[in-house]
Amino acid sequence: MANVIINKETCIGCGMCVKDCSRKAIELVNKKAQVDLDLCNECGHCVAICPQASISMPKYDKYEIIEVDEDRLNLDPDDFLYFQKCRRSIRQFKNKDIETDKLNKIIEAGRYSPTASNRQLNRYIVVREKIDEVRDLAIRTLYDAANDPNFDTKGGPDYRNSWIQMYNNYKEKNIDSLFFNAPEIIVIVSEDKAGFAEVNGGIAASRMELQANSLGLGVCYIGFLGRAVKFNNKIKELIGMKDNEEFILSFVIGYPNVKYKRSVNRTPSDVRFI
Repeated sequence: MANVIINKETCIGCGMCVKDCSRKAIELVNKKAQVDLDLCNECGHCVAICPQASISMPKYDKYEIIEVDEDRLNLDPDDFLYFQKCRRSIRQFKNKDIETDKLNKIIEAGRYSPTASNRQLNRYIVVREKIDEVRDLAIRTLYDAANDPNFDTKGGPDYRNSWIQMYNNYKEKNIDSLFFNAPEIIVIVSEDKAGFAEVNGGIAASRMELQANSLGLGVCYIGFLGRAVKFNNKIKELIGMKDNEEFILSFVIGYPNVKYKRSVNRTPSDVRFI
């Protein structure tokens, strides 16, 4: 079944879909829109812009299409920038579970993020029940890597002392310096082989973080888990990654157990107008 269908009876031939199609996959034939499915990447712009709702994509869920309410799109830009300036990476969490409906909204923010060529190959793994197992294995893996005489930083930062200290604090003092006792981790993985997986995953994570912040939750990106996954495939098996998937990034999430009083200054932007 073709995944972009144009209802010729209701199409008025306005050409709005033709003008907005980035792939030039739509043309007017006898004053009716016609799509070349070989050029189409199913981005959905034609569905969104058609004044007659004459275009459909039956492979996707039609019930999640919503009509645009202009009033709800008028976010105050100063308030939004203020919101972003006041966000902080959270490393102190309450011992409180995250409600399922809030998690679903966060995943939706990632699902609706743009992806290169609309490939939509991000997948999300929510680690909850196995978080203790993942933490134990990851901390041990980093410790073993730090003690490997053949370890190669490959020109990057040398975190070996940090990993050894993390392991010792965890084993001797029960201090979790990897996940900070957060109740859950979200891992973004992808099977995209076109070279855009990290960009796609990064965009999704940024939008998911803002959604989490809007729900009163806190987030901290955990780069060390990605390093541990590279060193030990058993972590991939533990979190349920597929063989053809790449680990993109991860972040812990939970209710903050800290309140910050002000934003933090940053270095000036390096901007060039040319």
